[in-house]
Amino acid sequence: MSAAAPLPAGRGSSRWFVEALAAVVVTLGCATEYVALGAQATSALPGAQAAAYGVLLGILTAVIGVPLASLTISTRPMISGPRVASTILMSSLVARLLGDGSAATLGMRGIVALACCAVVVAGVVQLALGALRGGSLVRMVPAPVLSGLLFGVAGLAMQDQFAFVAGCVIDWHVAAIGIATVGVAAHFGWKMLCRRVARRVALPPGLSLFAALLASAACYYAAVGVLPLPPSTCRLVGIAGLDLHAWRPFDAGVWRMVADIADAKLWILVLGYGALIGVISSIDTVIAVSSIEAQTHRRGSVNHDLLGFGAVNVLLGALTLLPCVGSVTRSGMAIAAGARTRAVAWLHAALVLVALTVGLRFVAMLPKLSAAVVVIAMSLDMIDDWSKQLTTLAFSDREPRGVIGGAMWLFAVEAAATLATGQPSIGFAAGCAAGVLLAWPSPRTLAVSFAQRGDTLAASADGALLCYNADTRLVAPLLKRIDAEPAPARVALDLTGVRRIDATACRALAQFDRLCTMRGVESTFVLPSSRNGGEEVADALRLFLRLDALKFSDERGDVEAGTRMEVSA
Repeated sequence: MSAAAPLPAGRGSSRWFVEALAAVVVTLGCATEYVALGAQATSALPGAQAAAYGVLLGILTAVIGVPLASLTISTRPMISGPRVASTILMSSLVARLLGDGSAATLGMRGIVALACCAVVVAGVVQLALGALRGGSLVRMVPAPVLSGLLFGVAGLAMQDQFAFVAGCVIDWHVAAIGIATVGVAAHFGWKMLCRRVARRVALPPGLSLFAALLASAACYYAAVGVLPLPPSTCRLVGIAGLDLHAWRPFDAGVWRMVADIADAKLWILVLGYGALIGVISSIDTVIAVSSIEAQTHRRGSVNHDLLGFGAVNVLLGALTLLPCVGSVTRSGMAIAAGARTRAVAWLHAALVLVALTVGLRFVAMLPKLSAAVVVIAMSLDMIDDWSKQLTTLAFSDREPRGVIGGAMWLFAVEAAATLATGQPSIGFAAGCAAGVLLAWPSPRTLAVSFAQRGDTLAASADGALLCYNADTRLVAPLLKRIDAEPAPARVALDLTGVRRIDATACRALAQFDRLCTMRGVESTFVLPSSRNGGEEVADALRLFLRLDALKFSDERGDVEAGTRMEVSA
């Protein structure tokens, strides 16, 4: 296997220049998200002032939460901030509170303050998960279940925004559908353009949401010029509420009203949503950590990161802001631009504050319809490559059918339960239950042994290599030994005794192979032969290790890692 060194971190002013450049790229691509998700959080409240107040909360969550999270977590470079899944839950809670007769009397700021108590609860849940090493448990969740959860939450977000667009359509002919279509097309068109011209010029794919915002806003103003005035629900965000004086988190009068009006039923509702936001945010963060691990080839500390995000979210909830969650797309954007340190998060937060302060008039001119388009585009991006691969394999004639079928079944159960119930927590429970059913047949245990033979670390696995033991019993111990001194030059992983395997375990081994490559350690997999009854295990490893991205770049150019797979006789 060819070995490649990771990109050099750089020193001094050159490193700061690279981090600053990455921060500019991330800000151009992500400031749009903060505006759209902030508007989404208060979308149930009527009036332009509510939308503008939500935009203010989205911006402040990024400005305060992103640098604080970067200081408290170990995974870098992590770019966090408001995310689709947690924001959809916040907007759902705001809608439930608005529908309650007593809570509705609190007014806009009172309802938001009560809803933000759920963010405090979410932070406490994350602190508990981190303290109890719950991050390790999240790593045991089957990868298809996590992909199905993202797919289901994306569907719920799009359903919510499509309802908003449909409301505009009823009152404003078909212009709203055309504007939404143009915005989404601009999003994917920019991404396609980046791929087409990649060899000639490097365009940042992360600007696709910015392109969607500009295209949909331009179409809106073009339609306003020739069609009757749109209904107020589709019009501008406005400038009311964007003034920082509107954000008064320690307003004693508001909190006194909340304490007087909120009864046991309301507090139970807030606690329930808070717990759900905490779990969903933790899962989203663990996915982000795993993605950064794959791109930077550095192992992250999930439990440490959950503790960090928990502390930040307790503070953000007390400040009546939105939950701060680790982001796969924003972090990937920063890494692709060359970021390697926490500095990119600090610079990004400063640029967001400057850009949206200077561009306040531009934000005020944004149509609410454009914000909805951005959320729809973000939701479509949540459908990850793993789910696309599973779907493609499920409708092909590729072997092994058992491993592919089991993974697709978990994905379908999780996504369908989430979409049917409208509750990600119910969908997640259904997906995990289905995962237990798939893992139940014998054998269920895994025996692993390690031996050091000169400069070679030999490991053998016997039994069932599945989602709940692949990382904890095999991958994590191997990485710990590789990172020890002196480091082995070669790892020989004997899998001839493995009789069962699933897609999640294959994915974990593919990631392990990349981590070995970036450490300059040669890895060899010894696969069971068909005579020993291991044909499906061997086929699954060949298939998923080939599908998973085994390419990376260094200063010498593109290098393709060719993992040697030996088949035992």
